[in-house]
Amino acid sequence: MKATKYGWLLCLLFSLPVTGQNVMTSSPYSMFGVGEIMTGLSGSNTAMGGVSIGMRGKMFVNTDNPAGLAGLDSCRLFAEASAFAKWESYQSKGDNNQAFTGNFSRFALAGRIMPRWYMAAGLTPYSSVGYYFQSTQELEGSPSSYYTSTFSGDGGLSKVYLSNAFRISPSLSVGVNLNYLFGNMTQSETQSTMSVSQKLFGQAFLVDFGAQYSRRLGRELNLTLGAVYGLPQTIRMEKTKTLVENSSSNSTNMKRVSQTLPQYVGGGVSVEYKRMTYALDYMFRQYSSLTSSDSRVTFQDSHVLRAGLCYFPDGYGSSSIWKRMDYKMGLGLSSPYYMQVRGQSGLSWRVSAGLGFPLMNGRLHTAFYYDRVNLDGKMLKRGITGFTVTYTLSELFYKVKL
Repeated sequence: MKATKYGWLLCLLFSLPVTGQNVMTSSPYSMFGVGEIMTGLSGSNTAMGGVSIGMRGKMFVNTDNPAGLAGLDSCRLFAEASAFAKWESYQSKGDNNQAFTGNFSRFALAGRIMPRWYMAAGLTPYSSVGYYFQSTQELEGSPSSYYTSTFSGDGGLSKVYLSNAFRISPSLSVGVNLNYLFGNMTQSETQSTMSVSQKLFGQAFLVDFGAQYSRRLGRELNLTLGAVYGLPQTIRMEKTKTLVENSSSNSTNMKRVSQTLPQYVGGGVSVEYKRMTYALDYMFRQYSSLTSSDSRVTFQDSHVLRAGLCYFPDGYGSSSIWKRMDYKMGLGLSSPYYMQVRGQSGLSWRVSAGLGFPLMNGRLHTAFYYDRVNLDGKMLKRGITGFTVTYTLSELFYKVKL
């Protein structure tokens, strides 16, 4: 293996700027809590609806359920990079907003460390803040006078993780993710010659766990069961407030604030039969632990169900490209939607489809998806049409020269 391949990926991995998250989203609702939680933007399983809890494979870098890493080809090293682009459309109380966003969404390295120990390390966004809108209101005491306020925000939280999987037996594996969250979020409000902005810097250490049981039930039939659990954690944030009025600036260091990140628990199953793979995931996330500075917005627990399937002809190297591709599709449903606005709840759903095909010393995975959120009472209608691409590079381990 040429060391330069992984050298460049390592440089990219540790130089990804946190400020790159500024173009992760354009949702006005990302101003609440820790921003919009980023999911479904990376990984070879994105086209399958994001199923992962009961998934494993020789080239599947599964960090959602770290136990799945034990299914990697033990003779290879893997490097993976993901990127996305999406068109967002928002409707709320008659107001419309549209935007195009895109960015890198994950870098990861993975492989076997020892005969029963597998590891992955990477960087991915955890949440994102990105909005800009104006509001016109009547001046109090002057019925015919109005003033305009401009609201803007950017930033978000990034996650660096170290995933470990341990093969307890040929069928059973367990795993743990050690995560470090960090990032800046800036929010500002401007009226005429006065503006108020606040900047928050947060960091926290998170831990989550996973387990998988995989067993071959026949020559062409394999069953995998998986489970995950993420501990509730508190992220501490340092808050700085700046007031600018008539060209004079005054900054104040506020006391530290905290935010409780949601715990979650989930289970999944996948069945491989002949050339087909069927997978189903269920996840419960306790978003009610999040708090909002706006009394009109609250968070509620969410139940997420995802289903996906994949057809892989598994052709030989000399076969046509169509027989060496895999064909995927998926569906996801979240009820209720984790955010509640003015007491109005709703649901979100996603449909996806994509292809995977061999490229150089790895595989390129593509996915198209449509994501929809509807809140009751016309509080929010959001539609997202997106595209993701993930490239997984693999190299034989025995070629490495230490």
